[in-house]
Amino acid sequence: MISFSVRLVQPPTIGLRRLFVVAVALGALAVAIYRAPDWLEIWSTAAVGVTLAAVATLLLLATWIAIQGSARAVKRTVLEILFLGCALLAAEAVLFARSPETWSDNSVVQRMIARERAAHAQRLQFDLRLRSDVVRDLEARGLDAVPGLAQGMAFDPTLAAAIAERGVVPLSNASNAYVVECNEGLGYFQFRSDEHGFNNPPGLASGAVDVAVVGESLALGHCVAPSKSAVDLVRKQYPRTANFSVAGSRVLSHLGTFREYVEPLRPKTVLWFVNINFADPREEDEQAVLRRYLAEPSFSQNLRQRQPEVDSIVREIVVPAILKEDQTLRKELEQPVPLQRVIKLREVRSLIDLGPALRRSAPQVDLSRFDSAIQLAARTVRNWGGKLIVVVLPNYALSMGGRTSRARYYEVMNVLDASTLQIVDGAALFAAQPDVRSLYTLRIENHPSERGHALLADAILAAMRYPEAK
Repeated sequence: MISFSVRLVQPPTIGLRRLFVVAVALGALAVAIYRAPDWLEIWSTAAVGVTLAAVATLLLLATWIAIQGSARAVKRTVLEILFLGCALLAAEAVLFARSPETWSDNSVVQRMIARERAAHAQRLQFDLRLRSDVVRDLEARGLDAVPGLAQGMAFDPTLAAAIAERGVVPLSNASNAYVVECNEGLGYFQFRSDEHGFNNPPGLASGAVDVAVVGESLALGHCVAPSKSAVDLVRKQYPRTANFSVAGSRVLSHLGTFREYVEPLRPKTVLWFVNINFADPREEDEQAVLRRYLAEPSFSQNLRQRQPEVDSIVREIVVPAILKEDQTLRKELEQPVPLQRVIKLREVRSLIDLGPALRRSAPQVDLSRFDSAIQLAARTVRNWGGKLIVVVLPNYALSMGGRTSRARYYEVMNVLDASTLQIVDGAALFAAQPDVRSLYTLRIENHPSERGHALLADAILAAMRYPEAK
């Protein structure tokens, strides 16, 4: 049946068949040349050169067959090309159907679909609402609710310009509100923010504290039940533990948070959570205010005294942008199956692994500002008689042996190993476990599960009890 169908679509005359063979070969070469710049970002120069040479050779061979080949040889070549095309499209369709998360180019949509599938596979109910839906439901109950701030959003060029006009760069969520954060398959993580916009009991971060935490989403509590995160478990042993973490924050934001909210409290212990992917400043470096925290050790925006301004910026500029982003997500989720993706053979192409020898090495990042920020904070803590512990966080890609993540991990650890700082290596801790996937929610690329958070908390508490130097 397939053979009969393929015969129907082949060119009807020998002349057209010869042209078809040459056209297919020319098309393959044109695509290869067009894609070469993208390949150069992933593959080594040698790998790209070999690929282009192979396609050019196929073009010459196809041209020779088209000109010199017998009618039977040309007909056979056309059939082989058509059979190959049909086989590739069939394989792509099967792979595509098995991976509905690839239907969209939006990474957020991809993660949502992957989490929904993983939850259903484990017979768990998945909350299909978006954050904006959860916010509206809470507001319908008479509660003041806002979507959680992802620090990176504040550095979007449009938002950054609007924020700059207000004269304050926020480093926290809106205060005294129900903050809706993430859903990684077990329901939405949300918390009641304190008077400074952080995930703490009311009043805790305004008085004397024993432990202060600076970090990003994992430190904030993504995405486990309240009281089950690593910081919550530390707080059970040290009740006066204040969490000053914000999702998506990087090294300069961490230093700013340290300066604004931790320094005034002078806690005995500071836990600095390091996400290896956020050790470099990236877009934060474009913010003059954040650069000043590193360049001027005495610089402060006095955010503790300017919470009304922070609330105004978050509620009037950042929150509307997040809600607008949710509208885009909803449209993406409602889109029909994009059949044009099948034609591009993206899933089939993703199966091609050239091996580490032919892939381009990940570019090294400049971690000098990360090193300077950590050392500056450590000196400041020592000056008031406290200690700073760096907690290197695990992530799924690193735990699964991802090449880029491993390279970044070693770069970060080389910086930290050159210091005298006390380090809790959460990445190595996870890697030593027999079932690493069980340490992540739904056993997929999520934040750590409750078990993972508990494992990390145990290591942190041990480091706090035995503070000897490395």
